[in-house]
Amino acid sequence: MARTRVPSPPLCCLALTFSALFGAGLCVEVTVPQDPVMQERGSSVELPCHYKTSVDKNFMLEWKFAPASVAPEQGKQILYFTNDKLYKPGSQAERLSLLHDPPTMGDATLRLANVRALDNGTYICVVNNPPDFYGSSSGLIHFTVLMPPSTPVCKGTEYARIGGDATLTCSSVEGVPAPIYVWSRVDSKTSLPLANMVQDDQTGKLQLTNLSLAFSGTYQCVASNQFGHASCQVTVNVSGTAEAGATAGAVIGVLLVLLLLGTAGVYLFWYRKKDKKESQSTYTGNDIREDATAPGISDTSLQRQDSDPGSRFLEHPVSRPESTSTTKSRLNMVV
Repeated sequence: MARTRVPSPPLCCLALTFSALFGAGLCVEVTVPQDPVMQERGSSVELPCHYKTSVDKNFMLEWKFAPASVAPEQGKQILYFTNDKLYKPGSQAERLSLLHDPPTMGDATLRLANVRALDNGTYICVVNNPPDFYGSSSGLIHFTVLMPPSTPVCKGTEYARIGGDATLTCSSVEGVPAPIYVWSRVDSKTSLPLANMVQDDQTGKLQLTNLSLAFSGTYQCVASNQFGHASCQVTVNVSGTAEAGATAGAVIGVLLVLLLLGTAGVYLFWYRKKDKKESQSTYTGNDIREDATAPGISDTSLQRQDSDPGSRFLEHPVSRPESTSTTKSRLNMVV
């Protein structure tokens, strides 16, 4: 495992030489791994930290922790050693220990048991040894917890029409390294056209296009990495007709109705106009008109009657009572 040294002033080497000759510590040099430390969840891990200094009564070792979402400068104290006593104030206290206790022989390695997802972050090893000229020195370790994917959540279009599209998504909250997502059809007896199925194995998105009834069924998403896998399912139901076809059919239907209504309106208008014209122009001999002259009477006779007062009297003869009996007597004589 590669290690890195925290940069120290050029005089530190001279100070260490002076310390060896005269017994006085003048600086601290801390060495930690340069590469990130990784360990699988549930196991134990060691975070190496080595230092060079002359340990005396002022020696102090301190470990700090900053979660992945927090800057290292804001890390909180989780363990410290001073005056030959060890203190563990953090929430990880029961799972923390030193590889060498007391850590006075140049090894301040920290051991963490039963690694959890919340242990992801930066660990800072700090060594103080006054009256060193250059105060304290520290080293940062980036720790990553490896874990299988958590059970993913499948979502998406569960109901769609023929000719439409459907989008399915799959995502795991946990999983380090990042899981790969693979979609498949669970109950399919025949393979679906790949041109209509586009999936992204990084994001877990599946796009189904130009759907047909054959796309109805259950789809399964498997999220996996080298530490395990998990899956979820979602059902897609394709039914009805293509949306475009339905829209076109509706438009055509409306146009046909409007055409029929327009034709009927034009016909009624034309029929009523024709009927009215015929009633005004057509006249037959059987029709009786109020101003018509009776057969056998000329217009000249009518004019004379109108001018002769006596003729008006003839138009309204006075009925006589004896006329009835005279008629009857004549009939008897004939018999």
